[in-house]
Amino acid sequence: MPFLLNKRLMLTSLAVATSMALSSVVVAQTHQEAGFTFAPSFGYYNFDGDRNAKDETAFSVGLGYRFNNPWGVELVYLNADSEDKRTRADIDARQYRLDALYHLTSGRNFTPYLAAGVGFMELSPGKDNALLNLGAGVKYALSEMVSLRGDFRLIDDVEDNRIDNVTTLGLHFAFGGKSTSPETAIKAAPLVVPVAFIDSDGDGVADANDQCPGTPAGVQVDAKGCALDDDQDGVPNYLDACPDTAAGKKVDARGCSLVLDIEKPVSLAVYFATNSATINKEYYSDIKEVAAYLEKHPKTTIVIEGHTDSAGAAAYNKTLSKKRAQATADVLVKELNIEANRVSVVGYGAEKPLIGNATEEQRRANRRVVAIISAE
Repeated sequence: MPFLLNKRLMLTSLAVATSMALSSVVVAQTHQEAGFTFAPSFGYYNFDGDRNAKDETAFSVGLGYRFNNPWGVELVYLNADSEDKRTRADIDARQYRLDALYHLTSGRNFTPYLAAGVGFMELSPGKDNALLNLGAGVKYALSEMVSLRGDFRLIDDVEDNRIDNVTTLGLHFAFGGKSTSPETAIKAAPLVVPVAFIDSDGDGVADANDQCPGTPAGVQVDAKGCALDDDQDGVPNYLDACPDTAAGKKVDARGCSLVLDIEKPVSLAVYFATNSATINKEYYSDIKEVAAYLEKHPKTTIVIEGHTDSAGAAAYNKTLSKKRAQATADVLVKELNIEANRVSVVGYGAEKPLIGNATEEQRRANRRVVAIISAE
């Protein structure tokens, strides 16, 4: 019984070690390409003492498949015929197993592995029993196809509560793939020639990717190597004297809004009858010219000034002059489609005569509107 407990402890320890190894191992690059395997071997089978079976030589053969990763599977037949220690009667012992192999980091020619599997054992005389196995081994490559293979397993007879062990040495044949040593893999890998990082303007962006070569030293750039332009006015930050220009504004070379200091008086040649704010059709051509100018310069605004002659009370003339300005504004907005927010009116009455008011001709010239156009 102590011997059985020791074997149980050995099996448990090996299982823990296997689990730790699987969780910490660094897997090598694919050492064996996917393919079928064939593994004949001879060894020594050590039966559990309670079986009263003589330890005996063993023969096994495995047929498996190695995946294009650390894993492989193997179907194993093992024969370890023995005899009873007491009666000398023959004992036929055969095992059929399905094992999983996990290959660890390999050296130049060595490839260690861990193994575990399930199966059943035929013992005659006796009954067929289910079994588990756990172990490890190593392969030593003799060529691309052939390796020496050593293997150790603990065999747990689940039903009879017996633990055997078997050590084998044999050959391992690989078909359908080829072994690839780390050196061979390095030689087969494409040669990658490092490209020198050249940054002529020192902005941190390689010349090969720099869309704005020649950026001055110390200037902040984007991923394309172009100087930052936070307000998107086309003038980089380091040259922008007006860094917060509103979107869409036209700017000068310093990044500042262009201000066209225009205040252009335009005589519309629109004249009015005494005490009238009605525009005769003959004056529409002048108004249309002003509308065309406004359409051509969409940033412009217009103030229409209304004027009167000196006849009449001052308050009345103020009101009348504003009505004349408004009548002109209505033609621009309602008939010629100029935006209303661009047009404003003011009435000056008789305060700003063009000429004197001594004659009817002079008074007629003073009954007018004037357009003052401003633009940014």
